[in-house]
Amino acid sequence: MVQQLLFLCAPMLLGAQLILTLVLVKGDICPGQRGRIHKLMPTLAILWLAVASLKMQAIMVTFAIGYFYTQVQTKKTRNQGPLWALYLANGLALAFVGIQVFMQPDTSSSIHLLLQVVLLGAAFAHLLLVIARTRLQAFHRILPFCGVVAAMFTALSVLAKAYGLAPQVVDSATQSILFGLSLMISAIVVWCWHIFTEKAIGRVQLLISLAMLVASGLFHQGLFVL
Repeated sequence: MVQQLLFLCAPMLLGAQLILTLVLVKGDICPGQRGRIHKLMPTLAILWLAVASLKMQAIMVTFAIGYFYTQVQTKKTRNQGPLWALYLANGLALAFVGIQVFMQPDTSSSIHLLLQVVLLGAAFAHLLLVIARTRLQAFHRILPFCGVVAAMFTALSVLAKAYGLAPQVVDSATQSILFGLSLMISAIVVWCWHIFTEKAIGRVQLLISLAMLVASGLFHQGLFVL
């Protein structure tokens, strides 16, 4: 279970890093928001350190993010810091996940893992941006929309994987497949709830949605290792 969770952490962290990098480089954010986003970098570094217990290569990403964090301010600042270190962290994370993708036994498994970069990465990044109290209102609609699209293709990849398995294996995994899909659909509904109700988005809402998406990924991961 722990190994499967760490396996899902890598694409989630890659997706979140890419989005946070986009916000830091291109986002119209004030000095206070920039500092609060910088303050979240240790969270990514610690999670990559946890992934390193699965494969030691991930520790290089931790070092790159850690160096970037030590060179930036966490209070109000307009200083972007050494972005090359952040780009290096993204490149190392991309290489790490890319190796995972190519090591998958079939195409549907590779596609499923790539989709987790978008699905879990967008959900985690959205949570971090809300914690950082960013005022980029467009992301409150763009990221859930990306999640909806990624969830649709994730469901297709799961069905494609199930279609290629032996009937007796599918029969034994049917309950996990259906429960995972229902969890994913429920997570998307929770994620988009602020859009449906036109209310302010909250941390608890995003945390619940992310937890449900990760749980869904764990149920499906059992299918992809058959």
